[in-house]
Amino acid sequence: MCKKFKEVTGRENKGNVGMLKGLLKDAVDRNAPNEVLSVPVDLLEIDPSYQIEARTDRNLNYLVSNWDDNQCQPLQGVPHWEEGKIYLFDGYGRWIASQMIVNPKDDLRVMVALNAPQDPTERRIYEAKMYAFQNKFVAKMTAPQTHGARLIMHDKATEILEQLKGKYGFEFVQSSGKRGASVLGSYTEALDLCKKGENVADYVFDICKRAGFDRKANGYSTYVMRALRDVYKLYPYTRTENAEVLVKYLRGIDPLFLKANAVTKYPLLDFKIATSLFMEDILVEKAKRKHVRKTEGKHVFMIQPEPVQAK
Repeated sequence: MCKKFKEVTGRENKGNVGMLKGLLKDAVDRNAPNEVLSVPVDLLEIDPSYQIEARTDRNLNYLVSNWDDNQCQPLQGVPHWEEGKIYLFDGYGRWIASQMIVNPKDDLRVMVALNAPQDPTERRIYEAKMYAFQNKFVAKMTAPQTHGARLIMHDKATEILEQLKGKYGFEFVQSSGKRGASVLGSYTEALDLCKKGENVADYVFDICKRAGFDRKANGYSTYVMRALRDVYKLYPYTRTENAEVLVKYLRGIDPLFLKANAVTKYPLLDFKIATSLFMEDILVEKAKRKHVRKTEGKHVFMIQPEPVQAK
């Protein structure tokens, strides 16, 4: 049952097996691969495991205020015969908006994919792929919106991120702006980190957790995560010792102060690069490491890798 549909209409979309079979009987008899027809709104549904159910008021209000029957493209979905419902992979916003306009719709035009797999698991993967890669010219899908779909498709980086999410308890949101405690500063940054491997991603989140940054606003910000990622990469032989030094240091500072100190020391550089260099400076000062980078104006250069004997 779709919570948003019930919230807007006051009723549950229970589905109807007999009605769905009757609607699609002619198309099934003709072996049609798909069929566009009017479907009662109560027979529609979404799968929240791969499709984010929430829609911002701004998004829905835009659809409602600009509603035009002549320009409303057919929704797209897959029949779930056992439930008497059609699960949408494109058009969820239009479905909900159709119930918020002055004269709510009883039926909506839907392109039903009759050639979708019948096996529930394969059917779900099919729907997830169709959802994740739906027409980009209709609505640009954000990375967080496709998280569930990529999990179903067994995307390795997404699975690592989901595993770490369960381990460290962080969350991610679609909107931009200042982040509260335990919220990723950038989903795409975290996903890119996971693409580099589970070890480096776990290293970053472990330091943030033990330093208490998981409980601080902007603790999982891009500049923090990128700086810790660089430390992992630049000092491969002293990662364990470096982590302990950084945890101790970061416990006594707020993420925004960390950023401010970095920008003050490196005023000509982008704040993310400045924070990375400042993190290196912490290790040079507190752990007696050697610098592996240097700056000249707005440019940063590698000067030497970490010596092997530092192991």
